Amino acid sequence: MSRDSLKIALFLSLAFNLAVIGAFVYGFVRRPATECFGPPEAGAPPDSFGGNCRRFARQIGLPRERAARFSHVMADSSGEMRELRERLQKARRELVGLIGASTPDEKTVMAKVDEISAIQGELEKRLIARLLSVNTILQPEERERVMRLIRCRCMPCPGDVPNRPERAR
Repeated sequence: MSRDSLKIALFLSLAFNLAVIGAFVYGFVRRPATECFGPPEAGAPPDSFGGNCRRFARQIGLPRERAARFSHVMADSSGEMRELRERLQKARRELVGLIGASTPDEKTVMAKVDEISAIQGELEKRLIARLLSVNTILQPEERERVMRLIRCRCMPCPGDVPNRPERAR
């Protein structure tokens, strides 16, 4: 494969990865039109989604007491996640610099791509570990709602996923 083909493939891969991550983050960041539980509780830990764990808990219909536990579990590793995201952004900036050089070194560029892939993999593992750890909090029907929402955010929405949360009991 020629060097130009590799550059094009790398740019396309980087653009696709950024689009996927952007779509996933947008899904977690967008806010519902109304708040079901009112203002956040005092002393609640910050989470890596900017408070969206509570909104996510409302969207799956968790009662207030389990919504607070859900938010605490999801926020537990937010500092580590923030550090990984910062490392990922730094590595991407370095990759762009390497690619933009007048004579880019293919081995260095590919090593940076491998580094970015490893960081992205670690982010995915930590997110999945957090989701698995909240299974102890969720009832079976709530787990199913979580999975429908995740499927809707990661794939085309099947249409049976409600836009509004079910009322908390």
